[in-house]
This record gives sequence, structure tokens and C-alpha cells, in this order.
Amino acid sequence: MTYDFARGIISPFLRFGSYARMRLFVPMVVYIPLSFSYAMVNLPFKITFDAKYTYAGGYFLFWVFVYLGMTAMGLATEAMITLLTPRFISYFLIALIVTNVSVVSVPIVLQPSFYRYGYGFPVFNLSEAVRTIIFNTKNRLGLNAGVLVAWVVLSMITVPLFTWLMRRKDEQAEKQKSEEKKVVV
Repeated sequence: MTYDFARGIISPFLRFGSYARMRLFVPMVVYIPLSFSYAMVNLPFKITFDAKYTYAGGYFLFWVFVYLGMTAMGLATEAMITLLTPRFISYFLIALIVTNVSVVSVPIVLQPSFYRYGYGFPVFNLSEAVRTIIFNTKNRLGLNAGVLVAWVVLSMITVPLFTWLMRRKDEQAEKQKSEEKKVVV
């Protein structure tokens, strides 16, 4: 979202394949130092990453899950920016945050059955993985990583698809506009 202005300038000069790769891989590369910084913020608070693994192993695993969660949520937002434009993305973000956070605050088994959708959402799986790493709770890290990776893969499919649809729509509008100019002249 922050580089939307730059994308608008660069996109006419790139073929679709290059543009789609840029839309996918630039955020994924940016999330590496960002997630590492976020994970490092927890170090001064002496969080026990060694409850289940060694301290270094637990910290590295924590960073990997933070990266996966950030990528899952970030690419989903990136896909929706394409459809909604930056002007209306705040409405999607409110819905995304509410649906993700509402299943994390209280255990799902204590909530009404409506909230079972949380098992397939990124923030629930990220919080469950963090609880496993820090507090040595039931180990479902494989399932948690699988759900997060599934969100990343889904977003890696939808970002180019939505980009292609919107680019095609823009090209048709441009073509129609140029035809109308020819008729007027």
C-alpha cells in the first residue's frame, strides 16, 4: 500500500509478468527485515523462547512464524488493494482485523460455533504457534504453518489474477477513450 504511487508510475512500462512478480516479491522481501525487527522487539522483555526448543531455535521459529503471518496478511491486503483501490481499503482492513482478532481473544471452544471459522484464519494460527513456542502448549506447528502457507499461496494466486483483471479493465477503458477521441476529431 505504501508503494502504490510508485506502482502507478512504473506499471505502464512493465509487461504483465514483470509487474505481477514485482507485486508479489517486493512485499515478501520487505517483510523479512520488518518481521525480524518485530521479533527482536520481544528480546528485551526476556520472553522465554526456550520453553520447548533451545532459546535460539525458539527465537528463530518465532521469527519464521511472524514472517509467515505478516506475509499471509500482507499479501491478502495487497490483493484487495487491487480490487478496492487504496481509497476503500480501510473498509476491508476493518473487516479483516475484526474477523481475525475476534477468534483469538477467547479460546474457540468457549465461543459460539459461528467462530469456528477462526481455525482457518492466519491470526489464530499465528497466536497458537506463538503459544506453543513460548509456553510449550500442544504442538500444532505443522498445522499452523500449513494454514499460514495456504494463505500465502492463495494470495500469490489472487494478486496476479486481480492485477490482470484490473489491468485489462484499464486497457479497455483507455482503448474506449481513444476511440471516442477519434470520433470527436
